[in-house]
Amino acid sequence: MKRLRLRSLSRMRLLAPLVCLALTPLVRADLHSDIEAVLADKLLHKAAVGVEVVRLGDGAGKDGAAKDEVVYQHNAQMPLVPASNLKLVTTAAALERLGPAFKFKTELRLTPENDLVLIGDGDPALGDAEYLKKVGWKTTTLFEWWAVQMREKQNIRQVRDVLVDDGIFEEQMLHPHWPADQVQKRYVPEVSGLNLNANCVDFQILVGPSGQVVQYAMDPNTRYVMVRNACVAGSQNAIWLSREAANNNIILKGEAKHSTKEPVSVTVHDPALFAGTVLSETLATNGIRREGSVHRDNTLRARNVGTVVAVHETPLATVLGRTNKDSMNLYAECLCKRLGHESSGKAGSWANGTLAVADFLRQSGIPDDQFHLDDGCGLSKENAVSAHVLAAVLSHQFHGKNKDLYVVSLSIAGIDGTLEDRFKGSDLRGRVVGKSGYVSGVRSLSGLLKTKDGTQYAFSILMNHVPDDPTVKILQEKIVKAVDAHASALAKGE
Repeated sequence: MKRLRLRSLSRMRLLAPLVCLALTPLVRADLHSDIEAVLADKLLHKAAVGVEVVRLGDGAGKDGAAKDEVVYQHNAQMPLVPASNLKLVTTAAALERLGPAFKFKTELRLTPENDLVLIGDGDPALGDAEYLKKVGWKTTTLFEWWAVQMREKQNIRQVRDVLVDDGIFEEQMLHPHWPADQVQKRYVPEVSGLNLNANCVDFQILVGPSGQVVQYAMDPNTRYVMVRNACVAGSQNAIWLSREAANNNIILKGEAKHSTKEPVSVTVHDPALFAGTVLSETLATNGIRREGSVHRDNTLRARNVGTVVAVHETPLATVLGRTNKDSMNLYAECLCKRLGHESSGKAGSWANGTLAVADFLRQSGIPDDQFHLDDGCGLSKENAVSAHVLAAVLSHQFHGKNKDLYVVSLSIAGIDGTLEDRFKGSDLRGRVVGKSGYVSGVRSLSGLLKTKDGTQYAFSILMNHVPDDPTVKILQEKIVKAVDAHASALAKGE
C-alpha cells in the first residue's frame, strides 16, 4: 500500500472521485456558501480541511445507494489524519467480515496435570469495570462466579499452575507510533489476546488529615502492580499517578485536597499475565489455592489442551458500541487484530489487521490512494483517510444488511457517548449520530444526520493542523447545521 507523507498533505492534488459514488456533485449555491463561510474562519487559516456531505437514497440495498447524491465537497479526496473517526472504518470492517453473530470466546480449561488454563480470544470487554457497572458487576465478578462453579460443582479446591494463552494476537502489545510519554494513560493501553478491565488498574484516592500520606483503593485489588505512594493530603489537588515504562511500578505522588469521586486509571504492562494473576488471586479468596505459578504458554490453544471448565462470550454488538460510542482504543485495536487473525489464520497483528480493513475498503470500491492505515483506533498520526472514505463507509453501512447494528453503535448527539455534550442548544440533538475524533492538532466529526422530514445525510469533516481550541468543534457543528437548514429549505420548496 502506498505510504503518504502527512507533512505534505496541504500540497496534495485532489484525487479521482470514488467509483461507488461517482456522481457529479450537485452543489447548491446556498449550502456551498454557508459551509465556505464556516471554513473561512480564522481558526482554520492554516488548517487542512476535508469535507463531504452525501444525501442518502431512500431504502436499503443497491437501489438506495444508487440514489445517493453528493451535495457538498471540499478537498474530499485528500487523505488527512482522522483521529478516532478511523473507528468508523474498523467497526464497519469487523461487522462485515466477522458477521453480526460473532462472539469473542474466553475459555477456562483444566489439564490432567491440574493446571488451570485461561485462553484468550482477543475480547476487550473482559472485566471492563466501567461497562460492567451498568449491570451491577465488577472487574472480578466473572472470576468469582467461575470460582464458585469450580468449588461447588466440580469440587476443585486447588490447582497447580495458572497458565495464560494470549497467542491469538502478536507479541507486540504497544504500537510503535503511539505517544511513548503517555503509555500510562487509559487511552494508550497495551493490546493483548487476553485483556482485563481495559488493561488498567483503577485508583480511588482516599484523603485523610492534612500532611498525612493518602490511602487508596485499587480495582482490581492485585499484587500484580507495585505502588510507591508519596501523595499527601493538602490544600490543593495536584495528584500525579503514573507507571514506569515496560514494568508495573506505579508512582503515586503529589498533593490531594479531596478524595476522588471518579476512578483514575493506570495501564498495566503485559495484560495477559495481569489477567492470569487476578484470576489466581480471585480463586484464592474464594477457596481455591494455587500451588505453582502464573505464566504464559501460547501453545495451549493450538494443542486444545485440557477440558473446558467455563466459557465467557461477548457479542460483537457490545464491542462495536463501546468502540464507537465511548471511543475505547483498546476495543478498536482488538477488532483490528481479530480481523487480522480471521483473514490470515495467523496471530492477529497491526500488519495483518490493517490489511484486512484495507481489503474491506478496496472491496467497497475505495482506491488505495485515499487511505493509509496504521492502527485500528486512530491514535497513530500515521493514519490518513479522506472525508470521502468516511462518508462512503457510512453510506455503505446505511444501505447494508447490518445497518441497524452499526447505527446503534454510534454516539447520539446530546444523549450518550462522546457526542453527549455536542450540539448544545440545538434541535439536532438526537438527530445526529456519529463519531468525534481528537489528537493533537486534529479535530474530526463524521456521522449521519436525520432531517426533520426524515431525509438522511452522511457527512465527514476532517480538520488537521488546527489549534487546541474548543471553538473548532463549534465550526464543525455549524457545518452540520447548515446541511440541516439546507434540507429544511428543500423540503419546503424554497
